[in-house]
Amino acid sequence: MMSPVKKLLLALCMLSTGVLAAQESFRTTPEANINDQLSFGIGVGFDYGGFGANVLAYPHKNVGLFLGGGYAMAGFGFNAGAKIRIITQTKIHPYFIAMYGYNAAIAVTNATQYNKLFYAPTIGIGVDSHPRFKRNGYWSVALMIPIRSNEVTDYTNYLKTQGVVLKNSLSPVGISVGYHFIIH
Repeated sequence: MMSPVKKLLLALCMLSTGVLAAQESFRTTPEANINDQLSFGIGVGFDYGGFGANVLAYPHKNVGLFLGGGYAMAGFGFNAGAKIRIITQTKIHPYFIAMYGYNAAIAVTNATQYNKLFYAPTIGIGVDSHPRFKRNGYWSVALMIPIRSNEVTDYTNYLKTQGVVLKNSLSPVGISVGYHFIIH
């Protein structure tokens, strides 16, 4: 059985291979790159507060700041962070992301008083994919690594000793998928 760290490394290698291959197949002119300054995104993932939305502003063409909020199984989740993207000559723009906010949701079956959200940092890597450079939107996909405290494990262990049934389990990694509408 493969450890979570090995699975993550394998996923990162596969993601980077896809980005490198895409550079050859989506060549275009430098002036065709979209230089969005403000966008509104809808999607699922930590940067969207769970199932929700975010607003992303780029004060610099490579550095963006965002706020996200949405439904996170155990209540309203929110995050704020920064996104550092690498503008390429292709339709694929890789990025690094770091945020603080909701990164664990404990939802309990038939006992919502035990539902709890935990807030801590999360980091990740991803790609923005512009299907056509003249369009006013793009897809964003990322692999996220939540940095959780022992408080999350302690709380789930406590609930199990109380005989409480959890609706969800926590993964060591998260996936973020969303579509961003370019406002400006």
